[in-house]
Amino acid sequence: MTAIESTLHALLKTGHAVVNARYDTTEPYAVTFGFPGAEWVISRELLAEALHCGQSGIGDVRVTARGDLITVGLTGPDGSGWVVFRRDDLAELVASTFDAVRPGTEADAIDWSAAAEVFPGVSLR
Repeated sequence: MTAIESTLHALLKTGHAVVNARYDTTEPYAVTFGFPGAEWVISRELLAEALHCGQSGIGDVRVTARGDLITVGLTGPDGSGWVVFRRDDLAELVASTFDAVRPGTEADAIDWSAAAEVFPGVSLR
């Protein structure tokens, strides 16, 4: 298991905040962001697509890149909000996740043994 942890400075509606970002190779599709009082799990592909194309996402998570900033819009059952990151900080985080698990190889990084126990006799490949 490899974990990447990063502390990102962010702007929230309530002001400046420090956000803890964590990427674990055992869950290679996701980046977990720890906000003050909340935690969100966001697809690393969603973040990468916004960095490359300028925007990504529909529904609960929308990511928009403009200039040197990235805005992540979040909506949940208890309300909605947004967070703004420096583009370079988020790009560095995403690049480090790609170094840990290359895009397209995520399924190889997952330990499927628990699924095999729950679904005996089912082919996992």
